[in-house]
Parts: sequence; structure tokens; C-alpha cells
Amino acid sequence: MDNRQKLEKMDRALRLLDDLQKSQVAMVEKSSKLQMDAMEFNFSDMEKNMGDLFSRYNQSLDLINAELERFEIKRNQFEMKHGLDKDEGLSPKGD
Repeated sequence: MDNRQKLEKMDRALRLLDDLQKSQVAMVEKSSKLQMDAMEFNFSDMEKNMGDLFSRYNQSLDLINAELERFEIKRNQFEMKHGLDKDEGLSPKGD
């Protein structure tokens, strides 16, 4: 695999991480909404469980955000190191 192909594969990975991040944000928002609904319905078990899920999803989101940031830096360094940022006007995320 040449450097251009590696960069394209890194761009695909960035897109997947971005998709994963968006999905995780949705999970955080939905669990929070369900927790609030459970409070209104006075369903204490559901309220507790959704609170637990919210915490777990939020921790996962923090991990995804950190990995996305780290990987994007590595990807950009790879691009610059190999002079791929000068070729064909390729944007950092392959957009």
C-alpha cells in the first residue's frame, strides 16, 4: 500500500470515527430524554437505569472525541510528512 492509499484509508477511518461520534451523541441525548421522562412518570427504576446509561454513553463519547482528535493529528502529520497535502488538492477529510 502506497502513502496515498494509506492516507485514503486514514480518511475513511476519520469518517467512521465521525459517524461513531454522531451516533454516540444521539445515544447520550436519548438516554437523557428518557431519564427525564421517567422522572415525570415517577418510574424510579427506569430513571436510574437511564441515568446509568447516560453516564456510560457520555464516557464513551469522551473516549471517541479524544481518539478522533488524536487520530486526526496523526493523519495530518502523515499527510505533511509525505508531502501529500500538496498533491491533487486533497482535503484533510476527503470531502
